[in-house]
Amino acid sequence: MRVAREHLAAVFNRLLDRGDRQITVSHPSDDIGDLLTIELDAYDDSTVRFGTRLEAYAAARDEVRRRYRETVFEDLPSPDEYLKAVLASGIVPIANRDEVETLVDRYGNPDLMAGHPPVFAGFDTNLLPWRIDRVLGLRDPDEGVGYVNGFVLASGVRDELDWDYKVHDTDPFVDAFGDSFEEYWNQPQGSARIGRLGLLHYRNIRDIQQAAEIDCATGDEAIVGGYDAYESDHRGDVLLFSNDRNFVERARSHTILSQWIEFPEDLPRKTTATWRELEHLVYVLAIVFGVVELPGVTVHGVWRGKDELDWQRERVKLDCRSPTLASKLEGDISIVESYDELQVE
Repeated sequence: MRVAREHLAAVFNRLLDRGDRQITVSHPSDDIGDLLTIELDAYDDSTVRFGTRLEAYAAARDEVRRRYRETVFEDLPSPDEYLKAVLASGIVPIANRDEVETLVDRYGNPDLMAGHPPVFAGFDTNLLPWRIDRVLGLRDPDEGVGYVNGFVLASGVRDELDWDYKVHDTDPFVDAFGDSFEEYWNQPQGSARIGRLGLLHYRNIRDIQQAAEIDCATGDEAIVGGYDAYESDHRGDVLLFSNDRNFVERARSHTILSQWIEFPEDLPRKTTATWRELEHLVYVLAIVFGVVELPGVTVHGVWRGKDELDWQRERVKLDCRSPTLASKLEGDISIVESYDELQVE
């Protein structure tokens, strides 16, 4: 069954109902195995434990490289990408949050009534797959690092995210990881899935949050130049964010306010999470790994026949390994989907 990301709580509820308070999220391959464990509790107070450190994950990934084809190895996210996928859920903060808060507190939330120009945030390509505007909380003055008046996006960033490399031979993945990967046929491979996450989030910011979009070519110089031209032609200041120090320095050479985003060196031993954050966590992990397993349920981030609407609506495919669980989940999902339809009407 296909399920939207925001309905994954129904899966957690059903697993909890059958006694699975501890939910292990695993990769189907024995070489990779368990990734983390969720201890379900109250809506805003569940615990996530990371039993596998990044160094151990890197070693397991290298073993896959030794045993199987390079294309299979490259499909697995790098340790850095795995960490960023977890961070995208909101359960792990960036490493230099205090530094970012200081900058945004100084330049953000201008007094427009006093005639101060508005401040708009922009992002480099390397941050958009990881929901960075939500992670930073740039439109949330209570919980975020600070407040900006809106966003400005560069078409060059969009074009750097808009590429695809699809799987047409699933046999190497099935041989390495199991039958679940038969669903890979004609779906994006590895980093192309991460690019798709970034492209969809770019569109979300542009269309849902009504960001301005500037036209520019790809490459750091063209993107920074586009933001420079925007500042010159509009009444407003741009605050750029990037995980690339060279990009930040290039922007500063154009006298554009810019901030380097530092990611943690490793995952914590444990952290707390809301159920909404857990939905994001399972969804993003399913995309970057392609397939992950929960107790009794296989979660496909991509599958044979996944289309653009599935991507836009952040759907995953669930294969229940128990007919009883499948029947109950289908009923639960039908109820929440019907409720959503009534809310829209």
